[in-house]
Amino acid sequence: MKALANSSALNSERAGEIPVAEPIRILRTNALTGLKNVASNSVQTCLTSPPFYLLRRYGTSTIWPDGWEGELGHEAHPNDFIRHLLHVFDEVWRVLRKDGCLWVNLADTFNNKQGKKGTTNAPNGCDGRFAAGGKRYANSLRQQPEFFKHFVPGIPHKSEMGVPYRFHLAMTDPEFRHFVGAREGPQWICRRTIIWAKSIVSLESQKAEGNAMPEPTLDRPSRNYEFLFLFSKQPDYYFDRTTIDVPARASTRHGDKANSGSVWQTHAEVISDTESELKGIWRINPDSDVA
Repeated sequence: MKALANSSALNSERAGEIPVAEPIRILRTNALTGLKNVASNSVQTCLTSPPFYLLRRYGTSTIWPDGWEGELGHEAHPNDFIRHLLHVFDEVWRVLRKDGCLWVNLADTFNNKQGKKGTTNAPNGCDGRFAAGGKRYANSLRQQPEFFKHFVPGIPHKSEMGVPYRFHLAMTDPEFRHFVGAREGPQWICRRTIIWAKSIVSLESQKAEGNAMPEPTLDRPSRNYEFLFLFSKQPDYYFDRTTIDVPARASTRHGDKANSGSVWQTHAEVISDTESELKGIWRINPDSDVA
C-alpha cells in the first residue's frame, strides 16, 4: 500500500515528521511506517487500493505490530488481513483532517481447493486464463504460488469469504474490530459503498461493455465489479457531489443535473505523449442509465 498525501501547507506537529510545504506531495514509501512521518490533521483525502486477499504478490514482507511477519494479503485468515488493514487506517485517521475523507477499493476472494485437489466446473479445452477452463486450467492453477492455493479452514470450499464486508464492519463497529483481534481504535463512518462496475451487461441484447477479467466457470456469474468504500471521520466533511452529477433524465429544463448514484463505470483511454492535448483518463458515469 502506498499513500498519496493531498494537503494544505501545515507545520509539522511531531519531531521527525515530514513537513508539508506544497499543496501536493507524493511519498513513495511503505504505508505502515511512512504514514507515521506525515503531520497530523494535514491530509484532505486518502485514496488507496490495498492488495486483495490471497490474490496479489508484490514481494514486500513486513513485520506487523501483532508480531506477524509477511506480506499484506497473505495472512492465514481473512480476519488477520483485516486486522493489518486497521493498523494502516488507524494512522490514516491521525493524518486525515477532521473534514477529510477516505476512499478504499476492495474486492472479495473465493475460498477454494483448486490447484491442489479441487475442480474448476469449467468446460474442457483451456489454453489460458481467457479460454474455457477444464483440466488444463486446473493444472495451471496447481502451478500457481502456494499463497494462491491457501485454503481457509472453517469457510466452505468455493464460498466467497466476505472480505469487503468484514472490512466494513471492522472500520465501523468496535465489537467486530475487537472480534478480529485489533486493539481499540477510531470508529469510521461509512458514507457510501460504491459499486465500481468493471463491465456492464445487457441481458436483453446479450452485449457487454467494459474490461472485467474473464472467469472460466459455469456454475456462477463472473465478478465484474469491485467495492469502493467512502469513509469519513465525522458526519460533516468536505464533499462536492455536484462535480460528478449527471444530466437529469426526469427534468424538462436543459442543463439540470442529478445525483450520479453509487454504481460507477469507468473507461480507460490511452494517453499518448505525442498528442498536444491529453484526454482525461477516467470517464465516470458517462451515461446516467448506469447510475
